[in-house]
Amino acid sequence: MEWVEQRDNMFLFELEDPEVVKFAAIVSQLKSDLDNGNMDPNWNTDKLIDYFQQNGINLDITDLYDMIKKPPLNMLISNIQGDDIVFKGEESAAAQNPDQTQSQEVVDQMAQSAMK
Repeated sequence: MEWVEQRDNMFLFELEDPEVVKFAAIVSQLKSDLDNGNMDPNWNTDKLIDYFQQNGINLDITDLYDMIKKPPLNMLISNIQGDDIVFKGEESAAAQNPDQTQSQEVVDQMAQSAMK
């Protein structure tokens, strides 16, 4: 923030950090591409970090976990499960992961067999 004096009055101007503006634009473009079906929604943390690095934003995994809690990433990413990114609107697909469903069926069958 910077104070600027003008005609004996003080005005507060908030200057936008160019890196924040750039980051917001990249996130917005990614969201648009995902919403329009121009990108596969199956991403992991490495792929997302690489995507940002290719666009001039250097993050590490710790930064990513911190940033998904705040705008603009919290409007794009619902959660990170293991290494998989769960985008907003994809939550139901992630909840019904076929591997988890199949694993649960095997466990249920084993439990039923054990009860006999």
